[in-house]
Amino acid sequence: MPRRTIRKLGKKLARTLGAAAAGASAVAIVGATAVSARAQVTPRRERFVMDTGALVLVEESHQLPMVDFQLTLRTGSAHDPAGQEGVARMTARMVRMGTRRLRAAQVEEQIDALGGTLGIETAPSYTRFSGSVIKRNVGPFLELLAQLLTQPAFRAADLAQVKRETLADIVELRDNDRGLASREFRRAVFGTHPYGRAVLGTSTTIAAIDRATILQHFDAHYVAKNAILGLAGDVDEAEARALVVRYFSALRSGEAPRGDVPAPRMGRGRRVVLVDKPGRTQTQVYIGGLGTRARDADHFPLVVANTVFGGTFTARLMREIRSVRGWSYGAYSRLAVDRQRDAWLMWTFPAAADAVSCVRLQLELLDTLLRDGITMEELRFAQDYLANSYAFEVDTASKRLDQRVDVELLGLPRDYYANYVQSVRSVTLAQANGAVRARFSRDDLAIVMVATASDVRDGLAELDGVARVVVVPFDGE
Repeated sequence: MPRRTIRKLGKKLARTLGAAAAGASAVAIVGATAVSARAQVTPRRERFVMDTGALVLVEESHQLPMVDFQLTLRTGSAHDPAGQEGVARMTARMVRMGTRRLRAAQVEEQIDALGGTLGIETAPSYTRFSGSVIKRNVGPFLELLAQLLTQPAFRAADLAQVKRETLADIVELRDNDRGLASREFRRAVFGTHPYGRAVLGTSTTIAAIDRATILQHFDAHYVAKNAILGLAGDVDEAEARALVVRYFSALRSGEAPRGDVPAPRMGRGRRVVLVDKPGRTQTQVYIGGLGTRARDADHFPLVVANTVFGGTFTARLMREIRSVRGWSYGAYSRLAVDRQRDAWLMWTFPAAADAVSCVRLQLELLDTLLRDGITMEELRFAQDYLANSYAFEVDTASKRLDQRVDVELLGLPRDYYANYVQSVRSVTLAQANGAVRARFSRDDLAIVMVATASDVRDGLAELDGVARVVVVPFDGE
């Protein structure tokens, strides 16, 4: 599937619905006739580079008088120096805390007064500031954002607050069983590789980050040549060019930091990690290893095969685990995508009494997939599902802009998404089954479970190919 996590999809859906609600109000103001007339203009997409080196993408659509904006840095938490894990996220939050003349509360008041939204997101390979605003306020909104990005205050009091909030987020993770499973799964798959780092950092690394560390990160990463500016919605190329030149020419000059991340290597054998949490009647289970990069030749064949295995409500995992046995309300498999090979995983959440049996069945289903592959009937169904559902990935200008940013971040061909349906349709049965056998492994797997150790440890130790079970406390880092 196109690069989307469940959390990201939820945020984008909320933003889309929010824009629609605000847009509906704006339509009543400007008049339905004017909006209808503008909607007849053929939307255009533009790409140009500012004199400063910042890349600008414009996705034009006049269906609603709304503009979505994002500034994406090509570097994220994977570029945190050793011992400074969490600095990329903390720097972004510090930028959001205010300028030399505006306090954090005043920033929030201005955003609310403009009828806008502004969020931040830090991931391994990018840092993103994104928001939406009604068309008539796009200038003041971008002016405010530009001030945040070029004139951040980095006050000592704000740093202390961000530290407290980050440490609270780390503690709060202990109550999120799925979050714990995800964190330990990535550590088990990637080890010391940058993809295995926690975006949040740890209490030790956060405590060590001071104002000088924040300034150093800001100076190195918040430069024009490291930035992708994106505008989507009721704005054309001429308007977009004028806006970014007026407000973002002040982005700092300087060379972009190298974004190179080494290729990860999966450890050998079946590695079982049990996150011990008392009183668990339900478990969280992640099983998997390395997948592909989006630009790999066998990526689309693997996407199709994975859809058969665990990508739909009628896929093999869901049918055998939920429908036939009732062990878990959901059973899915997912392919994450990044510049280097990211993880492929199965996710289930069975009751503690069924957890070991569920894991054993998942491993058996994986063995069957590797041995027998998928059928022609399953191939055609998966291709139809992916091709038909793709319309929901491009139904708003904001989503189309996200795809174009992905192309730039991941180094994909410009026509990657334009040819998405064709790429899915052209996968052959031999290609799909070949990709599964080349990329998935029955032997080199990470098996991570959040549960009460005394309930499941012995059963996990008896799984085929498991040499030992590593138990870690839920309140560790």
